[in-house]
Amino acid sequence: MTDVSRRSFIGMGASAAALAAFGLAGCAPKQASSESSASAVSGSAADVKWDKEADVVVVGYGGAGAAAAIEAKRAGAEVVVLEEMPKGGGSTAACGGFIMMGGTPLQKKFGIDESVDNFYEYLCAAGGANANKDAIRLVADNSPALYDWCVECGMDFESGQVDTEHHLGGFNKGISLGFSGNEMARDYAAAAEPVPHGHLPQPGSSGQDIFKALSATVESLGIEVLLETPARRLVVDGGRVVGVMAEGPDGECAVRARKGVVLAAGGFTDNDEMVAACWPYPNERATSKISGGNENGSGIAMGLAIGAATRGLGDFQIGAPTVTMAEPLANGVLIDGKGRRIVAEDEYNSFMGKAITLAPTSTCYLLIDASFVQDDAAKKWAGEYVATVASVEEAAAATGIAASVLQRTIEFYNRSVEAGVDDEFGKDPRFLATPLEAPFDIYKRGSAACNFGSCGGLKIDLDARVLDTADAPIPGLYAAGRNSGSIYGWYMGSGSSMADVLTFGRIAGKNAAAESAEA
Repeated sequence: MTDVSRRSFIGMGASAAALAAFGLAGCAPKQASSESSASAVSGSAADVKWDKEADVVVVGYGGAGAAAAIEAKRAGAEVVVLEEMPKGGGSTAACGGFIMMGGTPLQKKFGIDESVDNFYEYLCAAGGANANKDAIRLVADNSPALYDWCVECGMDFESGQVDTEHHLGGFNKGISLGFSGNEMARDYAAAAEPVPHGHLPQPGSSGQDIFKALSATVESLGIEVLLETPARRLVVDGGRVVGVMAEGPDGECAVRARKGVVLAAGGFTDNDEMVAACWPYPNERATSKISGGNENGSGIAMGLAIGAATRGLGDFQIGAPTVTMAEPLANGVLIDGKGRRIVAEDEYNSFMGKAITLAPTSTCYLLIDASFVQDDAAKKWAGEYVATVASVEEAAAATGIAASVLQRTIEFYNRSVEAGVDDEFGKDPRFLATPLEAPFDIYKRGSAACNFGSCGGLKIDLDARVLDTADAPIPGLYAAGRNSGSIYGWYMGSGSSMADVLTFGRIAGKNAAAESAEA
């Protein structure tokens, strides 16, 4: 259909070499076809026969892509969106519905007067030493404006209620504000006043509610969306990204970007080879994926193929749902395979997953009185049942842990129960009411049973411009969402990704639209 010179574009096949330069040769997404894997050096695009043109071309129609398209269109740009799947939404539509925000009118409505500085302090504390504090500062400062923008796009937060007592797990119909991170945990409450940041749009408190509002806004603005049209290559001319080679229902399609391209194609959670190459932890890898099903790393590989840098490819969201799904489980004791307690059992699921993944053994165990594992939710989320034991010696035999170590761990925990204070990890006294005494149940809670999602991608600056390996912006190329590596560090809790996705998606769209059009 289109005669494109091998000098005129960088193909995805070149991504293997680019990834190899980072020691990640296994990370290249599988090729769609032998034709689409052709690669060459960049050169003049004069001989490219363009099938379609727009000011801004957005690759990916999830939360970041929709936000970028909306802002670019509102800035006066002509926009076209390319989406690989038969419908949009991606991992945004599949998420639990949280958008983590601070200093919002909804918080004020419920009597919570939070500053953006407090929100910033929580995110920094939860993100850890390797988090991008400049990007976090931007997300926090823009949070009130993001809330207003979400409402303008049609998200309804006002009709829901607030929950200030519990960790929420997502899909909390009827709740529009609640705790979706580790704000209530001792160490994080010391860093920032513990207030709920998880904003959930109604009526379903789900990712579907988020994307329904975004897609309705895209449609109302008349933005063209090409479904089942995956981008395969970036077209580069004189060092500038000037378009995209896509694969549509009728074959290859060359789409020119007069101003810029925004990569918003998601992360690499569903690319097993890339996950295996980038996973940094020695324990068994988590197996359950947090994804909309198409996080194949293609957008990251497209950037790498033209010399983009990466940030945080080893950063992952890792969850071990317990208290968020079944609060009674917080009354148990979580130990590693050597018999030592590893975390406050009432922490948010991503922090439970972090503790299990960083434990000295891949296998961990939840020791808990059977009275706390009675309802269906507790039975589902307690883990893999191992045994009911009548003594510490039986527990040692069931787990392979030295009885003396188990005895010390249980005795120390029970002293905390007696005192009503968990000096070791800071568990809420509400969950310290019952000592651990035989008989009790044992459940296996290992790292392989955790869920995970990728958090790293192409390196961007605060203007969402993709940077090369010399930290210089690649002209005409932007990225947002999980296609980029921006705020993480450790995962800060549910909705932190959506805050990042929408904030940098908006920035990417605005800035791409502000570029001078190429003749």
